[in-house]
Amino acid sequence: MKKIYNKLVRDKIPDIILKDQKICKTKILLEQDYKELLKRKLLEEANEVCQAVSKEEICKEIADVWEVVDAIMDTFHLSKEEVLKEKEQKAFRNGKFEKRIFLESVEDTYE
Repeated sequence: MKKIYNKLVRDKIPDIILKDQKICKTKILLEQDYKELLKRKLLEEANEVCQAVSKEEICKEIADVWEVVDAIMDTFHLSKEEVLKEKEQKAFRNGKFEKRIFLESVEDTYE
């Protein structure tokens, strides 16, 4: 039975599939397609974090997210220093997520 995936996978996945005595069809993506599919992969992995329940599951899914973030940074030529600097600036301007604030609504007082 053939199962269709049509998604970006880690580099060793085709070898793992072959070792399981299965056949897979793959292709190497053009750079622009790769960039777009990396963004989609980030959403896929983030959704898996949302589905995780235990600490161990969350840790595994966060590791996957981190791997995709690293690949995005490499592909878009971003350094960790650049990203961390931006993170710090946003934390200074907008705060972090430490106080558990849930925004319910905003009303325009000029109306």
